[in-house]
Amino acid sequence: MLLGILLAKAELDAIVIADPADEPPDGMTTLIQGYNTLICSEEVRLRLLAQRLIRTAFDISLYEGVDDPCTPAAETAVMTAANMINARRLAWHGTGPDDQQALVAALRSADQFSQSTVEDLEQARHQFAPQTRSKAHPRRSVQARQSRNR
Repeated sequence: MLLGILLAKAELDAIVIADPADEPPDGMTTLIQGYNTLICSEEVRLRLLAQRLIRTAFDISLYEGVDDPCTPAAETAVMTAANMINARRLAWHGTGPDDQQALVAALRSADQFSQSTVEDLEQARHQFAPQTRSKAHPRRSVQARQSRNR
């Protein structure tokens, strides 16, 4: 729990120092350079990125509203990215058969999350603009379902 508190404190301090909403984002380059000086390898950097995304997906799920159609799409999109980063790490830095199995599992998981993201996006689009969805992309749902069933 203490590590989580320290991590939150560091992230809150970083937000105050390097606000990405600023034009241009003041302090962002320095913040990223400082962060990267502690990372000793690309594999560690990729592990950190994947863990950060998983933590983000968990945080997103904590604030889901009952009728919020965007949250599930955001959560599954982040998990797609986390699994793809893990797959890249394993493809480039994996050395044994266990890493190969983990690579296949990460790719499979990314694919499943990606398909869920498409479904969640269509549900959100339908809820916010049902007439736009049916007129603009009438075949998209059918095509997405067909590709998932292959």
